[in-house]
Order: sequence, then structure tokens, then C-alpha cells
Amino acid sequence: MSTSPSEPRNAETPHTLQVQAQYFDGRSARAHDVTLTLADSVLSLRGAAVQRDEDISMLRISEPMGRAPRLISFADGAHCEVRDHAGMERLLHATRFTDSWVVRLQQRWRWAAAAAGLAVAVVFTGYHWGLPAASEFIAFRLPDSVLAQLGSGALGTLDRAIFAPSKLPANRQDALRASFARLLPPEGSQARYALHFRDGGPVGANAMALPDGSIVVTDQLVALARHDEEILAVLAHELGHIDRRHGLRMLIQGSIVAFVVSWYIGDVSSVAAGVPTLLLQARYSRDHEREADRYGAVMLKANGISPRRLADMLALLEAAHRDKAQKAEEGRQKEPGKAAAERGTERGSIGDYLASHPATRERIDTLNQGH
Repeated sequence: MSTSPSEPRNAETPHTLQVQAQYFDGRSARAHDVTLTLADSVLSLRGAAVQRDEDISMLRISEPMGRAPRLISFADGAHCEVRDHAGMERLLHATRFTDSWVVRLQQRWRWAAAAAGLAVAVVFTGYHWGLPAASEFIAFRLPDSVLAQLGSGALGTLDRAIFAPSKLPANRQDALRASFARLLPPEGSQARYALHFRDGGPVGANAMALPDGSIVVTDQLVALARHDEEILAVLAHELGHIDRRHGLRMLIQGSIVAFVVSWYIGDVSSVAAGVPTLLLQARYSRDHEREADRYGAVMLKANGISPRRLADMLALLEAAHRDKAQKAEEGRQKEPGKAAAERGTERGSIGDYLASHPATRERIDTLNQGH
């Protein structure tokens, strides 16, 4: 802190302005009452134990914030608190100091309202378009080692919590694997996959693709199909999810900050631990489903199979899940004492979470038109 025994310059002239303030030296919490005077762009502080002169252009002055004191900060960590806002304005007005354009706009309610509206628009735009774009950008740049780490524990967790070993005969599983392996993927596709069969238990008829390329098909879906080509159609659809990394993009959107940080520091174990939960709680977007449908339709047609097979399977799956929900509702009506508890868990039911392929009429009609 620079000190000087001299009196404030031009202290007696009519051009000198004075404001009362409290000075803190930055080394202790003790407040010193001082008088601020401004002359020739030099701010002078005078008090019982403080004498200091500083060019005002070298100081940082806080913007006005309601009744909160304005702060004058010095380079050495000291600062002044000024509660006389009117006096501070007069003092600053005597110099060429002006508040920034942001501060001036904040003092006008129309501009403040416009800024708030713009902030809402930016957040909405970022969430609706920016986040999906960012997730796609990241998903296609993650190395295979990261995908393997993310998916390695997911299937094991699902096996322990949900699935049971498949009851399909081994030769039946091998035949389906061989049939799908003979199908040529769409031109330019390099999606790698591994086909797994499981007893779906409470999940029922379903199929899902994990971020590492694992495709899980339940015994119930195989039993529901009326023709093997319907099963192959579902597998082609799931391969579309893998090719476009929909599952990974969905996970990134759900935890984009954690993904970026984990990727940067090279440790994705914490994110990988939450993969099964995120898979159960998330659904593919309509755009993802349409994209996977188009991929599956192109793949089926290239191999002499009608896309109607996928449409037929979607209709069967929709009917099966609707029938399952109806039976559950009938059960609650027969046992009203359990209804409240079951409704509380219905939203979190495994079957509902894994029904990530809503067979909408729009999708079925589109596939039928592309036969």
C-alpha cells in the first residue's frame, strides 16, 4: 500500500468530490473509515490510519447491484466498500469512467427481459439440437477400447438382475446366428456385433443393442416370431442402432459432462458402472428408431427379404406388450390391496424400460410401403 502524509490534492477546490467508505487492506478483516476524494482522475483515500492515492484507471470498480455496496479493488488485494451509491455516481461522473454497456442494459427492464428470453432460447436450442449433435460428435470419436469398457459389465449386470440363461437349444441359437451372419450389411456399414440369447423373464419378448455391439434377443421374441425372417429383421434393425451408435449417443446425452471429463482423464469406469441403469431408463428417440428402421429395410431388401417382415414383427411386439399390460391391470383389479404398490413400481418396471422400440403405426406403415 502506498502511503503519503500529504493532504488530498485540490481538497479545497470546488471540483473535488468526497464520498465516505470503508477500507480493507487485504491482510486483516479490520475496516477503516475513510473519505474518498477524486481530483484530476486520482482517487485519494484519507482516514485515521490510511493515506493512499491511486489513478482511477488502475482500479477495478464493481457494477451496481441493488443495495449491495460497490467495491473499489486495488491491485495489491485491498478494497473499499462504498454504500453511498448516489455519491459514488457523482464521483465517477466527474471522470471519464462509465459503466460497461452490459451494466447499462441491465438497468433497463426491457433489455433485461430480452436477455432472459435469449438465455432461455439458447438453453432450449442447446438441449434440442446442440446436445444431440455433441453426443454424435463424441460417440463417433471414442475409441473401441472405450466402447468395450462401457459394454463389458453391462451384459453381466443385466444377467444378474434381469435375464436368465436361454432355454433355446444350442443348435437353434447357432442356426439363427448363421442365418444372420450370411446377410450382407448395407454398403459402407462396418458395424461389428455379437449375438446373445437370453430368457427375458419379466421383460418378455424384446431385443436390445448394447454400446459395445452386443445384441441381446430374448427367448420370448424368438417364440413370438412366426418366421425366422422376422427375427432376422429385428436383428437388422438392432444392427442399425449399433452402426449409428444410438445407444452410445443416448448414454452420452444422459451424462455428457461425466463422459467428457472421464474421456479426458482416461478413466471411464465410473460412467461404465452406470451403463445398465441408463440403458433401462432411456428410450431411443423417434429419429433414432426411424434411422434404424431405414438401415434394417435397406439391409433386408439387399438380401432378398421384404421390410414387411420387420413391420410384422413390430406389430406382434406391440400386441404382446399391450396384452401384458392388460393382464397386469386385470391382476390389480382382482387384488385392490396391491394396486397402489404396483402403480408405484409400474413406472420403473423392467419390462417398460426395455420396451425401447415402440411399434408405432407410423413406423409400420413406412416399412410396409417400402416392401
